[in-house]
Amino acid sequence: MDDAQLELREAARALGVHYQTAYRWVRSGELPAQVVGKQYVVSQRDVDELKKRRAAPAPPRKPTAKRVAQQAKRVHVALLDGDESSVRQIARSLVTDGTGVVELIQSVIAPPLRQIGEAWHRGELDIWVEHRASAIVERTLGDLVPNPRGRRRGTAMVASISGDLHSLPTTMAAIALREANWNVEHLGADMPEEELVRFCTAHDVDLAVISVTNLEVAQRADALASRLQAAGTPALVGGTGSSLEQLVTVANGGEYANDEPETSSGSDGSSLAY
Repeated sequence: MDDAQLELREAARALGVHYQTAYRWVRSGELPAQVVGKQYVVSQRDVDELKKRRAAPAPPRKPTAKRVAQQAKRVHVALLDGDESSVRQIARSLVTDGTGVVELIQSVIAPPLRQIGEAWHRGELDIWVEHRASAIVERTLGDLVPNPRGRRRGTAMVASISGDLHSLPTTMAAIALREANWNVEHLGADMPEEELVRFCTAHDVDLAVISVTNLEVAQRADALASRLQAAGTPALVGGTGSSLEQLVTVANGGEYANDEPETSSGSDGSSLAY
């Protein structure tokens, strides 16, 4: 590469900018220069590298908190209307612009679903509205399943046990772990405990995640976690107060050497925790 020395005015012409702009870049350190006599002198190599950086497409700006909140309101309306295409478009746009899938779920998807669930509990909405909204979200998230590059942290099994019929929280947990670079075996909802034990015994599972959205199965889920833990498979039990962010943080922190699994109680069925 030619490494000729250019006076600053020549460098400005090569960069296609005014001399004062090139001078500001020198002052800020963006364009390395040295003083020779009474002139700033820069190398051709540094000019070429700066030109290349400026020509590269700028990464999209991550959506602001205000925009994220606005999109959550739009998702709420779209879910009430059964407008799946709008929900998909909003989710895809946010992710493309830099919103993580966990942030998307917790800030844009979960609040509208929670509002819809609460409205149903108050008798303000028919149950089919809630079921349709959940189905739309599950299909939308299925299209956004991340496939991170690089070495996986380990293999996680995600499921809920017999009697817990809500599959959406298991989907959310599976997606959150995949985004965190885990290999995920997603077994879905309403799985018999014995089948989960056999699966973890037969496969190289580094973490079992048991989703709980039905208070009636919470004690059984805790018992299963203790059983898996005793057999050598670290286990987490979700439920009220358990966020996806917390799940990823604990899973990535290697806090599974304790004798007792990290657990939290089940929910009333309307929770969107994993």
